[in-house]
Parts: sequence; C-alpha cells; structure tokens
Amino acid sequence: MNVLEVDLHKLTVSDPFLGQYQQLVRDVVIPYQWDALNDRIPEAEPSHAIENFRIAAGQQTGDFYGMVFQDSDVAKWLEAVAWSLCQKPDPALEKTADEVIELVAAAQCDDGYLNTYFTAKAPQERWSNLAECHELYCAGHLIEAGVAFFQATGKRRLLD
Repeated sequence: MNVLEVDLHKLTVSDPFLGQYQQLVRDVVIPYQWDALNDRIPEAEPSHAIENFRIAAGQQTGDFYGMVFQDSDVAKWLEAVAWSLCQKPDPALEKTADEVIELVAAAQCDDGYLNTYFTAKAPQERWSNLAECHELYCAGHLIEAGVAFFQATGKRRLLD
C-alpha cells in the first residue's frame, strides 16, 4: 500500500457540505474559542487557560484555575488555527498564534517541563500520576499543535 503525502496548502474542499463547516470553524469557532480561552464570554464559565500560562510564565500573579488538563484547550486551539491557516492564510490570526506560542515557551521550565497545573499549583507532583493527571495527554496535544503549526507556517518555535 502506498501512502502519498498531501500538501495541505494546495488541498481544497469543494464539497459545499464540508466546506461550510470549514468556514464555520475558521470564521466563528476559532474566534469564539479564543475569547473563551481569555475569559471574554460572559455567559460561559471562565477557563483561565491563557491566564494559567501567564501565571506559569511569571508574567502574572495568581493561582492556577481549572482542571488538570486545562492546557490542552490552548494546544487544541493552536492546532485548529494551524489547519485553518493552511486553508486560508490570515496574518492577524497567525500573529496571535505566534504570541500564544511565545507565552507557552515562556511557561516552560528550565528543565523542559511544560504543564501549567504542575508548574503553578503542584510542582512536587510532576510525573507522579500518569494515569489520571493528563501530563502526557496535554503534551500530546501540544506536540500535535507544534507539528500542525510547522506544516502550516514552516515555523518551528512550538517544536523547539
């Protein structure tokens, strides 16, 4: 069986059914989720996801808020942005993603560890409960986002 690599920059979905959902994600879901990650949706419970990265990076004081897997929402947003950029370049969205990636990099510990829950709330518990504490889950989503962003933009920052 041969597998061919597809250049996502040249891939166009012409089916109106699927195309409308790609446009919905690009035009509505990604901006809405960005607002949610930044606690700007009045009717939604605050996620504190971006705030947690600022706290872990030392850019803001405060306590970690949310679930132990809260970081994965930021990584999933970055991955969605990356695939969206393959379909339709958007310099403003790419700039926002670049800024988030810099924030993520700033939150990384000197030894390479990256998880805001364990950095800001429970540093002594790092790698102590892999079955339930989602460290590998969050890392996996971040790796997927890094690969997607590299494929979309050629930028390695999230991989490095």
